Amino acid sequence: MTTKNTSYYPKMQHLTIALDGTIKATDGVVFDWKKESSIYEAHPFFEMLRGFIEDGLVDETLNFPCIHLDYDGIEKICDIAIQFSKIEVTLSIFDYTIKYHELNAIAQQRNESILKGKELVLKNKFLLQKEEFKNSFIANINHEIRTPLTSILGFIEVLENTKLDFEQSELSRIIKRESMHLNTLINDLVDMSQIEAGQLTIVQEEFLFHDLINGFAASYAVESEKRGLVFETHIDESIPEYLIGDRTRMYQILHNLLNNAFKFTTEGKISLIVTKNYQRSNKTSINFKIEDTGTGIVTEDLEHIFDRFTRFNQDKQILGTGLGLAIVKNLVDLLKGEIKVTSTPEEGSAFNLKMPFFIPVTKKSVTRKKKKYDLPTTKKKFRVLVVEDEESTQYLVMKILITHGRFFVDVAVNGQEAINAIERRNYDLVLMDLKVPELDGYKVTQMIRNNYGDIMICETPIIGFTANATESEREKCLKSGMDDFIPKPFEQEDFLYKITKQIAKHQQ
Repeated sequence: MTTKNTSYYPKMQHLTIALDGTIKATDGVVFDWKKESSIYEAHPFFEMLRGFIEDGLVDETLNFPCIHLDYDGIEKICDIAIQFSKIEVTLSIFDYTIKYHELNAIAQQRNESILKGKELVLKNKFLLQKEEFKNSFIANINHEIRTPLTSILGFIEVLENTKLDFEQSELSRIIKRESMHLNTLINDLVDMSQIEAGQLTIVQEEFLFHDLINGFAASYAVESEKRGLVFETHIDESIPEYLIGDRTRMYQILHNLLNNAFKFTTEGKISLIVTKNYQRSNKTSINFKIEDTGTGIVTEDLEHIFDRFTRFNQDKQILGTGLGLAIVKNLVDLLKGEIKVTSTPEEGSAFNLKMPFFIPVTKKSVTRKKKKYDLPTTKKKFRVLVVEDEESTQYLVMKILITHGRFFVDVAVNGQEAINAIERRNYDLVLMDLKVPELDGYKVTQMIRNNYGDIMICETPIIGFTANATESEREKCLKSGMDDFIPKPFEQEDFLYKITKQIAKHQQ
């Protein structure tokens, strides 16, 4: 059998083998094996023919795919078909070296693609876990630091109301200042964490815009007078009195920008100028310009002014977290606004802010001043249950309420003790820490609201009390059945106002 098949398929070789293994015929297309040579010497693979021939295999065809054969240093990948007859053996060798390499390359690419896909999935999973850990870490740090900070700031206020000499007053003032700085740092970290996690909710509500701006004039008047600075505010009278937007976030933006201006200005003037860019239908654009005569910023640093943890002034007397302006930029972006800064070293800086608002269809005549509440006129004292497991916070709350002169105070250190106390005695108010042991504040509140038919129990005013001072936590408290929310740390005036308010409303 000597027919050549090169015209049909140039990578196919036919061989006729005698039963003793001698090559009787070959076309030599794939391998240059000589006639009359032994197939057993051509390659060790063919040694298996001996066994088949000795066993008398006849009229059988065996197929062996992807066999690696090398000859004279050249390796080929072949498919081999072997047909047995009574007088001879026919070999058909198909050279698929190139095809196998191509397939292997495709398989390799596919494997690499699969591996890259898996790598991407793992990276995303790692980033999600990393983000979850970071948020959890910040939330825990937030709670763990605010709890002792509540006691520090609270007792400082108590101390300030006692007779202190000059040196004691100065020491008290320094402790309070440093504690407030620590509180600001925690607030900034939490805000930045919420922004990055997409958990910061933007609220569109109607509010007194002019009151917001005038509030800054009043709140910074004392600071500017104390430091010998001039603080000016101006508001375009054509701006509607009421606007629709996120009042809380606007306050935060302007507060951070004004704090920044006061921080780096030792002499001269700081101004807040508010003008209207345009008004179309129910939409308006307002421009805010915060200008100071402070230390200024060099040109090469301006592009990094809104980066996190960036502080260009290294004066250690100037306190700061390096997050204030980064938070401002993120909030401005969330509110669809624009912010730009210009500055000249040693002359001052100017932040220009453009923010969109909606205009209410109808104007409201009501004012939103805080209503004054007084405890009911009676000789009896009002009984408050404080559900709190931190001893220092227990003592602080007891000190404030007992000093006020109109309260009895009981303490429960966990949720089950709170339930037991409520079943034994009627309370005018429950101050409920949210993270007490055994039963948390939410579960205790739900039990009070749902498990008792006695109206003296189920309608008892409950105020949530927590170091997690976020809007989402406040909403969760109200949805669980609580009447109000006091974040830690707190100011005594606000603390007493909310307690008085709930007792007064309940006694009506």
